[in-house]
Amino acid sequence: MSEVFDQVRSSVTIILIVVLLVVYLVNGRRTSRRRRPLAPAGVPWVGKDSSRFWSHRKASLLSITRMQEWMATGYQKYSKAGRSYLLPDFSGKPILIVPPSQLKWLTEQPDHVLSTAAFHYDAQQGDFAFSHPRVLGDPYHEHVLHKSLPRKVGALVADIGDELAHTFDHIWGTDTESWKEVDVHESIDRLVAPTVNRMLVGLPLCRDATYLSEMHKFTMNAVTIMTVLQFTPSFLAPLVGRLLALPVAARLRNTSAYTLPIINERLANFQRKSTDPAFQQRWQEPNDYLSWHIALAMAENRPDELEPGMIGRRLMALNFAALHTTALGSINCLLDLVASDPAHGYLAGIREEVTRVLAEQEDGTWTKAGLNRCHRADSALRESLRVSNFMSRNVQKKVLLEGGVVNEQEGWCAPRGSYVAVDMHGPQHDEDIYPCPETYDAFRFSRSREVEIAAAARRNNGSNKWIEGGRDGSGGGGVGDGGPFPPAPPSRSNNTSTLTTGPTFLPFGHGRHACPGRFFIAVEVKLMLAYMTMRYEIEPLETRPVNRWLGGIRLPPGKAAVRVKRRKEGGDGE
Repeated sequence: MSEVFDQVRSSVTIILIVVLLVVYLVNGRRTSRRRRPLAPAGVPWVGKDSSRFWSHRKASLLSITRMQEWMATGYQKYSKAGRSYLLPDFSGKPILIVPPSQLKWLTEQPDHVLSTAAFHYDAQQGDFAFSHPRVLGDPYHEHVLHKSLPRKVGALVADIGDELAHTFDHIWGTDTESWKEVDVHESIDRLVAPTVNRMLVGLPLCRDATYLSEMHKFTMNAVTIMTVLQFTPSFLAPLVGRLLALPVAARLRNTSAYTLPIINERLANFQRKSTDPAFQQRWQEPNDYLSWHIALAMAENRPDELEPGMIGRRLMALNFAALHTTALGSINCLLDLVASDPAHGYLAGIREEVTRVLAEQEDGTWTKAGLNRCHRADSALRESLRVSNFMSRNVQKKVLLEGGVVNEQEGWCAPRGSYVAVDMHGPQHDEDIYPCPETYDAFRFSRSREVEIAAAARRNNGSNKWIEGGRDGSGGGGVGDGGPFPPAPPSRSNNTSTLTTGPTFLPFGHGRHACPGRFFIAVEVKLMLAYMTMRYEIEPLETRPVNRWLGGIRLPPGKAAVRVKRRKEGGDGE
């Protein structure tokens, strides 16, 4: 991830110099905007003074450094009062921020009226960044995940755990005597990539260093294209986009050398299985994305999605999406945990929980049901996604309807081509919703759940020593009993699972287009926390490296390191 951000920064610097020289001579983009306004009349602005000369251009540039301030103002002044407002964005197109109270209205609009896919196509430069416009123009890979991942991820738990164990041992080491300093970004990237590809293409390709390197390079190329084209005048975008896309074509050729033989073999096996009863009995398709994609495309009669080349392109898009979202969430969660006051006992609490739950699993192997009982690990992830959110807004859509979309509650009409979104950062940092909202409280969401479990155990004459009497039943360490876990009040939000989305928790969006990858991310990060806490000592950080705002996103620190050592006692989780 740090390489991505370094490349983006250097590219942005170069393009800014060029743009600053030509932007005042080139006015095509602004002229076209004046001909067709992309902001509904009567909606107030935050961050733009329309009475000032060149106000739109100035506000767009300032959005890089002042977005945090503007969104805080907009949330307090308008969103909490149930009103929409307009926000400048560096893309030049204003963002219409609707209040969280209207989230239901926003998500219930048909796709031909408000489109998530169309917004992603624009924001991710679908013409150039993903090797073919159809990849984002018809995001069939997302359709496959929506249909398959929630049902199939349970059977992947053992594979994901195996891949994480293999990679952890290789990267963090097995030395029980000496401390080792590891770069957070680099180690998380190296953990996430093979694990994601274990789900996408399986063994042995998921461990091929050259293949993973090519996919990593592609993600860097895509991020560069998305960033640079935001700084490029519209009349230059086709030329600059095609030039920047040349490395993407190279990445496609290089990754195809690895993926096409597997794809062709899998296609042939599916075809043979459909016609040969004997082969059907002896061949079981692997539980990975390739199988899900082929099976669904065959069932839905989509021959265009059975083209090997297109499947390979979709694997690239999935690597981009999964590597970034999973890596960012994992980096933030690790830093949040390690930088917390050791007296809170967060790492020890997760270790106790996962060790206890794993010991109760058949054959000592993780299952989906077992992971579902790891409430502290789940809470630690959800709390990190809340307080260290990468995006500041979500449920982002583009208006497609000719004549625009009308919001009857407020009376405005968002014109065709405009962007609409919901503030994500504001509610997640609102003290009226989350007490002490800027504090990372790893067990914020698990305390109430554990209290419920304890109460149920008492009703059933059972016991839960951890909750009722501490780690060993002797007192101390329980929920709200004066032990190492601070008895902070639980969130006043009713949603407590990482998978649960809503107006006060939007890292994965909401509604029918909520990110389907959240099912995989939740499993992967919980398994990561389990292996990490059971098998490693991690030296606490005195302070957490600060996330930085860049426009509407919050980047994890570019450089961060932690010191780790393999645990002697309990190193095998026994």
